[in-house]
Amino acid sequence: MLSKILVPVDGSENSLRALEHALFIAKSTGAQITAMHVIEHPPTVYVESQKLLNDLLSNYRKESTKILDKCKEMAQKSGVNLETIIAEGDAASNITGYAKQGGFDLVVIGSRGLGRLKEMVLGSTSNKVLHNTKCSVLVVK
Repeated sequence: MLSKILVPVDGSENSLRALEHALFIAKSTGAQITAMHVIEHPPTVYVESQKLLNDLLSNYRKESTKILDKCKEMAQKSGVNLETIIAEGDAASNITGYAKQGGFDLVVIGSRGLGRLKEMVLGSTSNKVLHNTKCSVLVVK
């Protein structure tokens, strides 16, 4: 029985499709859904000043909020309650750590399709989550 579903979202079509699948599952099972967006830090070697870095991170946080607001809107239309969380750092590590810490039963994550060859290969974050998460993982294409 599923009670908690984690859905990592980055605003891509694949991640929003994953959220649609999770909403369908939650509606059928009554599970609680959490949408998670991870802000990956930019390489600081190219950043000339701390102010520029702070401005860049502020813009990332604003974008994260927009992405999660879209997720809330989708959930509301489906009649499902959705919690959200923003994390910072490595996406795969944050997702797997939060899934374990939060006692999630299922992670629903989008794969990335980048052409014919890559259609057969999962994105690096999806792949790491799939292999390092202790709970079940549904990869949506």
